[in-house]
Amino acid sequence: MSIHRKKYSKDFKIELVESALKGHSILELAKENDIYPGLITRWKRQYLDGKFHGTSASDTELRKMKLKICELEQMVGKLTMENYLFKKEKKFALAMRKEVSSIITGPNSEELRRDVS
Repeated sequence: MSIHRKKYSKDFKIELVESALKGHSILELAKENDIYPGLITRWKRQYLDGKFHGTSASDTELRKMKLKICELEQMVGKLTMENYLFKKEKKFALAMRKEVSSIITGPNSEELRRDVS
């Protein structure tokens, strides 16, 4: 014969354990929910050891959101640097265009005029 064990959700376990920690009797909680008292005691020990934390759906969703925020912050940093470099390149290109406007009046044309005079 196989024994069918009932599986309880983590939210249910946490709710019972928190009720026990608030001062409700483990025996009363066990009778109300038709559960063996030793099971609630085991869940309480696991809860205090931190085994129930970090595995709920909200914690998983929070972890995903933090990862997405991290990715977006990296993207913002990269785009900021690209924007800075493009602006700097634009200023440099405009400065070079003003200096080298024709073949005759190049960047060294002023020096040549001084030397010839």
